[in-house]
Amino acid sequence: MAVAGVGISCLGDPRAAAEEAAASAGHSCNRPETALVLATPGYGAGLRELLETVTACLGVDVLVGATAHGVVGEGREYEGGTAVSVLALGGFEARGFLVPHIADLDVRELGEAIAKRVGTTGPEDLVVVLPDTGLLRPDAFLQGLAAGLGEARVVGAGAVDALSDPPLQWCGAQPTSGAAAGLLVRASSPPRLGVTQGTRPVTGLLEVTRSRDHWILQLDGRPALDVYREAVRGPLADDLSRAAQYVMAALPRRSREPLAPGGYLVRAPVGFSEAQRALALPMPLEPGSQLAFVHREPETARRDLVDMLAPLAERPAALGLWFDCMARGRGFFGVEGLEAAYLERALEPTPVGGMFGSCEIGPVGGVTELLTYSAVLALIDG
Repeated sequence: MAVAGVGISCLGDPRAAAEEAAASAGHSCNRPETALVLATPGYGAGLRELLETVTACLGVDVLVGATAHGVVGEGREYEGGTAVSVLALGGFEARGFLVPHIADLDVRELGEAIAKRVGTTGPEDLVVVLPDTGLLRPDAFLQGLAAGLGEARVVGAGAVDALSDPPLQWCGAQPTSGAAAGLLVRASSPPRLGVTQGTRPVTGLLEVTRSRDHWILQLDGRPALDVYREAVRGPLADDLSRAAQYVMAALPRRSREPLAPGGYLVRAPVGFSEAQRALALPMPLEPGSQLAFVHREPETARRDLVDMLAPLAERPAALGLWFDCMARGRGFFGVEGLEAAYLERALEPTPVGGMFGSCEIGPVGGVTELLTYSAVLALIDG
């Protein structure tokens, strides 16, 4: 029988934190073979001791994970400081992997490298990927995953570390950088996935009528910045750097109801030109492409989270994995632990653990995408 347990600790001493989190995780899963360990960068040089202690406490054969902005578990969230979340799995077929030097891999090599490590995959497989996304070209990364993993479902998050240090990943007790760590979990049925974005469209679909590289020059034949300011409205329209945190571009990924929740990607503007009356996005869009503008707001995010959880909560699972954006959490909602509380209330008795990352990996319109300002839930049945 497949079982899982989750434990969390914010103790500053790495050994004590590992023992506390591992004890909680092991209480519900007393014979685990695999552990997913997610930790904030605050443990510094003590991170290896933390990983060694978790391994010893649980007696696991496989231990994988990455550094995170914050962690989730047992109905709690901790952001920053020192915190670790331990997810223990027993009775599952699971394989950990680490692909080093991902910056040296081309469009297909990362997916092929992961596929080589986990073996043949099918729709009942969940592949968790925790990469250093600062070293990836997103489109190439996603193409490689699709080519290498076939029908497997893919979720995950970008590893995070302090501003001046590279994020860390591990498969075993030795952290490294510049890699992609991960875990394949095979269950008796396909994982159940949900994505919550928390944005509200404030325009219909707009056509890109002129663009140059990353710059959107015209939308529906009008200067793109003029259209953006109309979507922003009010005093915020005069503070574009602040507006970019709340009014973003929605890029449709679904032909039917493209602006319904879960039907589009969210990307924040990365530049504005008053002279050209233009705005820039993180990726280039060709003329003829479509986008809309959306407002990112806490109340909409709460409602979207509740709506996403409702159908997934109809039956319990063996384990829930939660990958959240570091731009959400306490800073966005104004309340610490809000999302973790919603998860526990909706999904209990399913144990749920996870992390706040630099980005999220999950499905939009049935296709694995690199997400921002979103959260991804994966439920694994026993």
